[in-house]
Amino acid sequence: MKGQTAFSPASVEARHRLPGTADDTTKRRAPRSTVLKEVEKINVLISEKSSSCKFRSLKLVLFTIICGTFLTFIYSPSAYNEHQMHSGSRFVDVGWLWDRAISDPRYVSKLEVQWDHVSKTLQNIHIKEGNLKIALLNFNSTEIDSWHDIQPQAELSVVRLEHAKGSVTWESLYPEWIDEEEETEIPVCPSLPDPEVPVGRQYDLVAVKLPCNRLDGWSRDVARLHLQLSAAKLAVGSSKGNAEVHVLFVTDCFPIPNLFACKHIVQREGNAWLYKPDLRTLREKIRLPVGSCELAIPLKAKARLYSVDRKREAYATILHSAHVYVCGAIAAAQSIRQAGSTRDLVILVDQSISGHHRHGLEAAGWKVRTIERIRNPKAERDAYNEWNYSKFRLWQLTDYDKIIFIDADLLILRNIDFLFAMPEITATGNNATLFNSGVMVIEPSNCTFNLLMDHINEIKSYNGGDQGYLNEIFTWWHRIPKHMNFLKHFWEGDEESVKDKKTWLFGADPPVLYVLHYLGLKPWLCFRDYDCNWNVEQLRQFASDIAHARWWRVHDRMPEGLQEFCLLKSKQKAGLEWDRQQAEKANYTDGHWKKKNITDPRLNICFEKFCFWESMLWHWGEANWTDNSAAPKTPTASLPSS
Repeated sequence: MKGQTAFSPASVEARHRLPGTADDTTKRRAPRSTVLKEVEKINVLISEKSSSCKFRSLKLVLFTIICGTFLTFIYSPSAYNEHQMHSGSRFVDVGWLWDRAISDPRYVSKLEVQWDHVSKTLQNIHIKEGNLKIALLNFNSTEIDSWHDIQPQAELSVVRLEHAKGSVTWESLYPEWIDEEEETEIPVCPSLPDPEVPVGRQYDLVAVKLPCNRLDGWSRDVARLHLQLSAAKLAVGSSKGNAEVHVLFVTDCFPIPNLFACKHIVQREGNAWLYKPDLRTLREKIRLPVGSCELAIPLKAKARLYSVDRKREAYATILHSAHVYVCGAIAAAQSIRQAGSTRDLVILVDQSISGHHRHGLEAAGWKVRTIERIRNPKAERDAYNEWNYSKFRLWQLTDYDKIIFIDADLLILRNIDFLFAMPEITATGNNATLFNSGVMVIEPSNCTFNLLMDHINEIKSYNGGDQGYLNEIFTWWHRIPKHMNFLKHFWEGDEESVKDKKTWLFGADPPVLYVLHYLGLKPWLCFRDYDCNWNVEQLRQFASDIAHARWWRVHDRMPEGLQEFCLLKSKQKAGLEWDRQQAEKANYTDGHWKKKNITDPRLNICFEKFCFWESMLWHWGEANWTDNSAAPKTPTASLPSS
């Protein structure tokens, strides 16, 4: 699946074969001749035994059976209808009835085609000369008859597509893990057969009927993906010169939105979706691996492709109801600049982000845009995921063609501008067949935004958040190395050699990782002395003093005016001391809780009316430092001069 556009010699669609060329007619005569010869042999055999009445009867019975069988086959309704349809139509690339393969149930669509809707969409296709040339894929014989009825002057070609092997599953196309560094094997994707048409055959329209099993994971369906990729290849194979090619899908479920973009929809009528795709970008997409079974960008590539129109590209992040992430967003912006990128930086914020914090974000290089939050209808009130569907607003940044979204809790260690050359959705793998949305390439489009909004009450997110939801919409995605969104996390059961390698990657200088993503308690919410994740039992899996120190190196290179946005509130200080005391009681063997003499200068800086954080510990209850109450607009103290 590396973008092949040359197809094998003409044959027929496996579900329906029709008589075609003169050669086909010659082949058709052979069976009849063979049958007559067999009858003659039987006549000779019977005549030799004509003296017996028993054999006279047998002669008549056998002759009647053979002739009846032959005539029934020739004049059966299906054969007769197919001959009749061929005699008055412009069908090409067709075969003969008895060469038909058994239908694969994965490819069968039971949808009833609304032919008036199909006819209406086809009115949008205008060709300069000749008859409309249509490639038909995955339609049954009755439906092909109907195509002849609604397009009697068109040149209809039934395209043969060999079905994917039964061993090809969604999990084999999107495995949870691949050997990205090729230490023990080179990852290889399963193959999906290409459509078979004559080399040089051109079409004005590629029409495909897609299966849609809403009861059984329709969006992760191998046959459905195979048919859409085949449609893309047929369209690209027909693109010569300035020729326009349309693609029509007949389906109840929306086509893959990042393969056939909704902004390229010419018209939709019921279950008929007519597209006029950008064939240049479509060609680039079908050159990519069929799934996440291979890297779309090799980890050890000697050269990277870069896009051209840099003014239409930007990094973007979002802050909603979380002023505690302002410092992280400022550091992320600074890391992008320190890595050498000059692309625009856009941050979406809601009304909960104060003017003071917006000023700090702008000073860090972000272009601040105010949005209205989007509530997750399946979230509980005041839950962490109540407003995380606000991320969908990224698709409304239509003054850009490409966006690299980044979470506000990561650092860019090496320039990743080359990701702008990748299509939507490009991301690292997560668990199972899913991608991690912490770093991803998207293509803003108002109609994609509408698509996301149209299904928020229908589609269920596996994790209750935006990442789970986006994985249900964009099931066709492209894997990039985990070094481009490397999680600060040690899995339970990791061998010491694995932990040592991760620790080395966190601190390597010059950096080996492109992006370091901070999970657990964030560095700016800890004292700089050590990673405070060590002091909380369930968060110790995210603890790394090496990664912690790396974030603070970026912080220290920031202007002092920006560092002030990373000051600690009194309640945060109290929470850190509380966690240290609990770690001391638990007597954690790492011993970080023993560091009572904190050297972080922020410990003694107060910018609130109440600064006696030690007294908070006397009545420390359920409330903790993650409280999202509004922060003061302006600090009353600043960092000491270095």
